[in-house]
Amino acid sequence: MTALLFFYLKVGAMSGQTPPGWYPDPYGTPGLQRWFDGAQWTQSTQPAGQPTPAPWSPGQGSGTPQGSGTPQPWQAPGQGTPQPWTPPGQSPGATAPPRRNNQAVLLGLAGGGAVVVVLVVVAVLLATGAFDSDPAGPRPAQSTSAAPNDNRSPVVGTVSDSASGLSWSQLGGEWKSSTIPSDNAYAKLGLIKGQIASVQKEYNGPGSEYVSSVYAAELPTSVFYTNGDLEAAAKSWFGLVRPAFYPENQVEDVSSRAYSVSGKKAWYYEARVSFPQAESKGWNFRTERAVIVLVDRPGDQPAALFLSFPDSHANQGDLGLILDSLKIG
Repeated sequence: MTALLFFYLKVGAMSGQTPPGWYPDPYGTPGLQRWFDGAQWTQSTQPAGQPTPAPWSPGQGSGTPQGSGTPQPWQAPGQGTPQPWTPPGQSPGATAPPRRNNQAVLLGLAGGGAVVVVLVVVAVLLATGAFDSDPAGPRPAQSTSAAPNDNRSPVVGTVSDSASGLSWSQLGGEWKSSTIPSDNAYAKLGLIKGQIASVQKEYNGPGSEYVSSVYAAELPTSVFYTNGDLEAAAKSWFGLVRPAFYPENQVEDVSSRAYSVSGKKAWYYEARVSFPQAESKGWNFRTERAVIVLVDRPGDQPAALFLSFPDSHANQGDLGLILDSLKIG
């Protein structure tokens, strides 16, 4: 309350609106009033509740005071002139501590607001990279080589092969059903029923077409299979399919591992087929993923699934979609 009064009087004095008078001591001494002369606090004090004396002017006698000067300091009856009032903790005669300048407080607060504004501006500049040390100019172009997309074609049904007992999701979009005649060279390799999707027409002259493929088969007897060695059988089958299925190529093994289909013992083999001549011939593909899955069928030749996806196939996620849906009855 005292601090607010002091602030009010100080600001009022600055604006010329606060009249001289007795007010509660701004220094906080209980039960004491101090004279405010309209511009500053004086050394004149009196106990609170005393009748307010008329203003006193220097050089006047003890008659009726005139003017608006500072009143004589109050003194208790029977006592002489008291020592000038000293704030608590300060020895008599010592210089009173400077009063706090409220204008400085206001300016300090304003300055604090400016600091906050500056900090906000700096934060924005940091977030936008204004302080980056990189030289001005266009940023380096990102690499154009990207990982194969994982887009997937729509599923429109189920493909089932009675010979092998395998089934998987039938894909729509660019995919179409394919059944190879029994007298075809591919049929002799076991590739009879499946689906294909075109990636480049007339890639090797009129009437030619390069495709993505998925075929089910019963492993042909031309592939030696004994003692349940699915890995050897998978690699042997691919060795027969490769020269018949692909143009001139190079092959690199990617994966060969134990697998499971519908809880039955199986094997997964994947190879990367590349075509060094593709660019010079204007083909839109450079490599191809070849995957073979063999599922053990005790007493019979293994069930086989062959997948081959050129890198120009639009929906690379189709291969994973087929493998995820693969089942055996």
